[in-house]
Formats: sequence, C-alpha cells, structure tokens
Amino acid sequence: MSSMASIKNSFRLVILAGVLFAFNAVAQEAGRVTRSSGKATITSSANQVKPLANGDTINSGDTITTEEDSQVLIRLKDNSTMAIRPKSKIIIAEFKFDKQPTDTIKTNVVAGTLRAVSGQIGKGQPDNVKYEANTATIGIRGTDIELAIIPEGAKDRAGVYNYVHAGEVQMALNTGEKMIITKELTGFTPDKLLPGESRLQVLKDRPAFLVSGGFDALINQLTAPRLPMR
Repeated sequence: MSSMASIKNSFRLVILAGVLFAFNAVAQEAGRVTRSSGKATITSSANQVKPLANGDTINSGDTITTEEDSQVLIRLKDNSTMAIRPKSKIIIAEFKFDKQPTDTIKTNVVAGTLRAVSGQIGKGQPDNVKYEANTATIGIRGTDIELAIIPEGAKDRAGVYNYVHAGEVQMALNTGEKMIITKELTGFTPDKLLPGESRLQVLKDRPAFLVSGGFDALINQLTAPRLPMR
C-alpha cells in the first residue's frame, strides 16, 4: 500500500472516530421542565451551567440545582414525574427509554428533597429504576416517594429519609442491610447512630420536612388515572 493510501485510510479512521465520539457524546433526552419557580440551574454532563426555565430539555447526565424558595417540576419521557424541592441538587445519572427491557432510570439525590412518581419504566421494569442518596439505594415498586437528605440543624434529625406516598420500596444500605417500606411509612438512616440504634429504621410519624405545595397538586393532576369518556 502506498504512503498516500495509508494517509487517506488514517484520515478516514480519524473522521469515523470523531463521528462516533460525537454520536456517543449526545446524551439522550430524558424529559422537560413542566413548571418552575424561583432560581434554579441545569449543569450538563460537560459541566456547562445555565439558568433553568420552563420548557427546558433535561438530558441524561444533567444536574438540577434549586436555590432557597425555588422548585422545579420535571416530566420525563416515560411519564415519570419529579418535583425538586428548594435547596436541592439532583442528578439524572442515567435515563434510557426505548420501550425495551433495558430501559433505565437512575437518579442521585446529592442534597435536599425529591418527590418522584413512577412512569412506564417503573411499571414495566421496576428493577431498572433506582434512587441513591448518600449510602442508601431505593428500589421501587410502582411508587410515589419523597426522598430527602436532611442536614444537621433542621427540624428533623439529620440523615436520609424515604417517605412512601403510595406503593412500596426497598431501601438498602451499602452495609448490605435492606428493608421494605410501605405506604405512609418512612425509611430512615441517621447520620449519627445512638448507642444500640439500628442503622436502618422505619418511622411511623410523618417527617416535618414534608410540606405540600402547588406542585404537589399538579403532580396529582398529572398522575391521576384518566376516566374513560362515556
């Protein structure tokens, strides 16, 4: 093969590699911002930050950060719904929705509070939907949950809370401990253990941080089953 042919082949391989890289770099669209209030930002997987606005596209790998008195409502493409509460940081770590058994949603709660209502993936492939908060991983079963990381100095004790509005979840720690949490109960793992205290607990009292607002009424409208026309 001549040196000129080798150069041409190498050039083609470079172009092909660039095309494949660009294709893989395009994150899948996960959903859109349905409603927002106050100041919030979107940080892409490439670390590009922009102010969040109604109608914005949310992609796999995006981080949504809300300030005090700010909330964001997101509708994902599988009809999942997420309400991101004030002073929160949530990562849509992975989203894949091709109407296949491999469809996946993985969400990380870095700070603050997230209410999440399952959509098509949660109903069809519930094992492929995971929420992570510190050392806790939550697996769902057709669920409406509120997941929060409460810091020291708040009304509630510091730790990770997982309140179940509807359905049930499995809350698991990286220690291997697991527990099923059912409707209107709260899974809790404290930041600091007291003597003789379990690392994973179920609380019967409704946590003080659960304060409903206008976005909750909208969630109920979006997720309520539609009655057939007569």
